[in-house]
Amino acid sequence: MKVAFVLFALIAAVVAEPPPPSNQYIPSNQYGPPSNQYGPPSNQYGPPSNVYGAPAQTQAVIRPNNQYGPPTNNYLPPSNGGYASNGGYAGGNGGYEDRTEPANYQFEYKVDDPASGNDFGHEEQRQGDVAQGKYYVLLPDGRRQVVEYTADNDGYKPKISYEQVSNGNGGYGSGRPSNGGYQY
Repeated sequence: MKVAFVLFALIAAVVAEPPPPSNQYIPSNQYGPPSNQYGPPSNQYGPPSNVYGAPAQTQAVIRPNNQYGPPTNNYLPPSNGGYASNGGYAGGNGGYEDRTEPANYQFEYKVDDPASGNDFGHEEQRQGDVAQGKYYVLLPDGRRQVVEYTADNDGYKPKISYEQVSNGNGGYGSGRPSNGGYQY
């Protein structure tokens, strides 16, 4: 009997229709046929016209405008260096006497913020035409770049050196200037 049951199951499987593949379209009656409300496009307006033609292949011609003439000498500063008689500015030194004094100053600033890693500064003093100074900055590799300079009528003359500085954890050396460096 077992053989008859297995044989009957086998025949039923062969005769049965296989299920349709999942990607096969199965028509539905849910929607009706497409509407003919709009129809095919019409030629009511016809093809585009060539009334205006193709754009011209010319370049714009810019002609000079003589509305404004060449500059005049009406606004030159007066030779006395003061104000003009009409109360307007007369140029030159602004109406003040020429009291040129030699430059004489001194300044200094420093920024040392270990939390952000900023350490830089600048100091300079000047007497007349000679300025001397120094500026420095902490480099990313832990060295401090120091530039000492003199600036005078002969130009800018820097001396550049590098110092190893401590990072607070005993690293980067002794804090003494390194030997060598660039000198102008």
